[in-house]
Amino acid sequence: MIPRQANLLRLYSNANEKWQGVPLYRAVVEAARRRKLAGASVFPVELGYGAHRQIHDLASEYSSFEIPIVVEIVEAAERIGALVAELETMVSEGLIVVNRVHVHRYTHAVERDEAVQPGSPTGPPSGSTRVSGEEGTHTMKIEGDVKRVTVYIGSADTWHGRNLAIAIIEKCRAMGMAGATASRGVMGFGKHSVIHRAHFLGLSEDLPEKIEVVDRPEQIERLLPVLDEMVGGGLIVVEDVHVVRYLHDPRRAKGAIS
Repeated sequence: MIPRQANLLRLYSNANEKWQGVPLYRAVVEAARRRKLAGASVFPVELGYGAHRQIHDLASEYSSFEIPIVVEIVEAAERIGALVAELETMVSEGLIVVNRVHVHRYTHAVERDEAVQPGSPTGPPSGSTRVSGEEGTHTMKIEGDVKRVTVYIGSADTWHGRNLAIAIIEKCRAMGMAGATASRGVMGFGKHSVIHRAHFLGLSEDLPEKIEVVDRPEQIERLLPVLDEMVGGGLIVVEDVHVVRYLHDPRRAKGAIS
């Protein structure tokens, strides 16, 4: 079980990096599973460069596997520390970053269903998530110390018959959050330690997905009970971040009059 106060490890590497003949990202995921960590997810990056300062992008270099990737793992600080010590012998090129995070919730869908008795509420009291409506209901200028919430789910998860990640993005927009992004991974494992990975020829399994939202602490506090209601099984973590600059230009909004 992940403690409330945990660490989030991010390994920035390249998909063609190898460890003992296998892709490094796969070796890291296997190492995390071998250590019985709670889970690990691998996300491709659209565009990036590293120590060699050569730009790689997901679209044009897919066939050569010169793709920047990020491996993300959330666990207790001492368990992340032990994994980092092992990664020092595995990672010849890359960047390892560890941040402190607060684990808001970590459950499996079955556990959540068993914990909720018939007739008991599954989220906030009725009406507590009502807001005044559309995107932009609060001023779009954010600076200083704020919060980032990251939701880790599976691509097969749904909300009222729709893809859960899309539903969360649309809910954030309706609540007036400053912004939200969703990313689909290519490999990972979770509560049951079953590794899921993307396949060629269009085949895929229940791949990891993450949704990230950065906003003021009070906005994130409004969002968390909504996520509790929508996310049947998954991991929700909150971390402190510092926004240097965030601006919204209303002149670029759809339908704006110049």
